[in-house]
Amino acid sequence: MELDKIYQLMDKFEQSSLTSFEYRDQDFEIQMGKKGHGKTTVTPQPAPLPNQPVIDPTPVSTVSTPVVAEAEPTPVATSTASNPTSVVTPDPEPEPAPIDPKECVTAPVVGIYYPAHSSEEAPYVKLGDHVSVGQQVGLIQAMQMMRPVVAKQAGTVKAFLVKNGEEVNFGQPLIQLVPDTPDDI
Repeated sequence: MELDKIYQLMDKFEQSSLTSFEYRDQDFEIQMGKKGHGKTTVTPQPAPLPNQPVIDPTPVSTVSTPVVAEAEPTPVATSTASNPTSVVTPDPEPEPAPIDPKECVTAPVVGIYYPAHSSEEAPYVKLGDHVSVGQQVGLIQAMQMMRPVVAKQAGTVKAFLVKNGEEVNFGQPLIQLVPDTPDDI
């Protein structure tokens, strides 16, 4: 099966409501499944040789321990003899501004994001760098292959929305840009 067809299958599967998918033909076999929060895992299986029995892999079970969130201390009302009505309240933290996906470089495939070719090399772009249309800004490892992440619009790098080595989904915003002109959006 051609690599482009595999990527198309991965993209369609990620956008669907399916939780697992298998495809087999004479020379190729692929299994895809989603684990929690819609993340996709892909397991390519080598096709068996003609006179070799097919062995199904046994599913591996994992045990997860629940994560217990720690409670934050709540402010205590204080009063003094001179001002019995004063109450200490924390300042509410401002919520971050919503991110417009039109201003972002997005993931072309499901995989693991890397901002540089290797850990010894400088990242493709840094905060404040200008990005042009078609410029490579990162890599995504998908199915043991590295796929370039390219900008589809020109602009200045405003924020990195994912970290080095983080799993990303198809279409997920990776880098937020300040577009050169509103027409670029």
